Amino acid sequence: MDPPASASRVFCSRILSMVNVDDVNAIILAQKNMLDRFEKTNEMLVNFNNLSNARLQQMSERFLHHTRTLTEMKRDLDSIFRRIRYICGPTGLCLPLRGPVLPPSVGPST
Repeated sequence: MDPPASASRVFCSRILSMVNVDDVNAIILAQKNMLDRFEKTNEMLVNFNNLSNARLQQMSERFLHHTRTLTEMKRDLDSIFRRIRYICGPTGLCLPLRGPVLPPSVGPST
């Protein structure tokens, strides 16, 4: 003698009878295809990130080197102009450094 069917078993059996197995298999296949594509895309993005990080490291080092060079150049120029001011200050023999000194015949035409 079979045990009486409970309401939950009846409900589940009716829901399962409404589902088309071919449709479920098609959905599972589509999900597997999408998963493969997402995994490939993820691998490409990981490779891109690794390459970008390596390039960022290289450019950061170059940027730091150039920044140090510019800072050193500024310090050197400050020292040079300080010396010029020191030399020219008490004697008053230096011309003012306001721009390029060109002969009148070479200057800009108006």
